[in-house]
Amino acid sequence: MHSAFNFLPIGFYLAGWLGEFLYFWSNQTERKPWSDWLLAVGWGGHTLVLVAVAFGDQNTTSMMLSASSWVVVVVNIILIRRLQGSVIGLILPPLSIALLLTSYFSSTGALIEAGHTPVSVGSGWELLFSHIITVLTGILLFGLASAVSILYLYQEHNLKTKHTSLERPRLPSLGTLEKYNHKLIALGFFFLSIGILLGVVVAGLKAQPVRVLNMRQIIPLVVWLFYASFLLVHDLQGRRGSFGAYWSVGGFVVALSSLVFELIAINM
Repeated sequence: MHSAFNFLPIGFYLAGWLGEFLYFWSNQTERKPWSDWLLAVGWGGHTLVLVAVAFGDQNTTSMMLSASSWVVVVVNIILIRRLQGSVIGLILPPLSIALLLTSYFSSTGALIEAGHTPVSVGSGWELLFSHIITVLTGILLFGLASAVSILYLYQEHNLKTKHTSLERPRLPSLGTLEKYNHKLIALGFFFLSIGILLGVVVAGLKAQPVRVLNMRQIIPLVVWLFYASFLLVHDLQGRRGSFGAYWSVGGFVVALSSLVFELIAINM
């Protein structure tokens, strides 16, 4: 019974994460407190769930996953206040949600009984379709960011060599291209995170624990970590310019490799 209440903090964490993303996208100088309040309310509900589970029937794995999720939210709240970096709010909440979802499926035995029939075939296919669409949308946005980065490197080369021509179309400034690249990567990261979370739900409903750890799940996580590192380095260390452009192109190569591997695995 207690495991079902995990969806209460998950809902608040999702809403708070969406608020952090909207703040990041809007370029506002001051953060709106409502996303912090949503995360705080979710954290409070999560704390009550942990206490209730501690005094009830315990599933050790589920308890550890839920506690890890709780710690991630605490770290998220502390870092947002200390570093004043919106990018932290984009990265840590989906990690906490993924841990909490895995905790729920572990507590219900869904990740133990391999081969179990999905709870609902219709909803399962809808979730799988949504998972595929959101992941593909993220990769497409990474591709657009890579194209912008190539334009950035081309424009930078022209400025360094002072090689310009009136016949060539005028490209946006380096600052504008860098801004577009950063925004596209953040948006792609948002969709990829949603896709991975939906993938966790699909894996839980289909009760296939082996697939949680195989390459089809690991490679998207590698892509996620790659772009999470980019956002952290870009915002917290101020690594900009050609460094970010090369990172963007490299990230798209990794994401594209993930997609190709997925297509090959499906046809095998």
